[in-house]
Amino acid sequence: MNKYNATKVIVTEDGTLFTEWIVKKHELDVTGKRFDSVAEGEYYQFLLQQRKYGEIKDFECHPKFVLQEKPKITYIADFMVTELDGSRRVVDIKGVETSTFRVKLKLFQAKYPTLPIDILIKKRGEFIPLAQYKKEKAARKRATNALKKRADEGRKQNANQIHRNQK
Repeated sequence: MNKYNATKVIVTEDGTLFTEWIVKKHELDVTGKRFDSVAEGEYYQFLLQQRKYGEIKDFECHPKFVLQEKPKITYIADFMVTELDGSRRVVDIKGVETSTFRVKLKLFQAKYPTLPIDILIKKRGEFIPLAQYKKEKAARKRATNALKKRADEGRKQNANQIHRNQK
């Protein structure tokens, strides 16, 4: 577990995912890429499939970007994907969006304005953009608040009706 309670995983070259604690517990000899969360490991599996079926040209794990020299600030993304046309994009899988990440994202976008970055979150078994998830979450919150407001108004009307009938 890391500081965000994510389970660290190891993914072999054939795409098999192992949780790190099981590998250590059973003293297994597993070689592969290490990831900080299951979601990252599963996205790696997804990229392996895309490369195998010719949907992407290639990808790189944990590319490092220098955002500032003094003091030195670096950003290590989860993946750098090279598309079939040669264009590249950065992919970052998030479980928790921290304030540190938001600052590094702004620095990244300022230094590398032509390099697109996809920030994805895994919800309901699929990877969706974080912005889309935030919009959906806000819409659910607004709908919940509207229902609560209507319920409160209904209770007030019922209370007023009861009060009038008692007079």
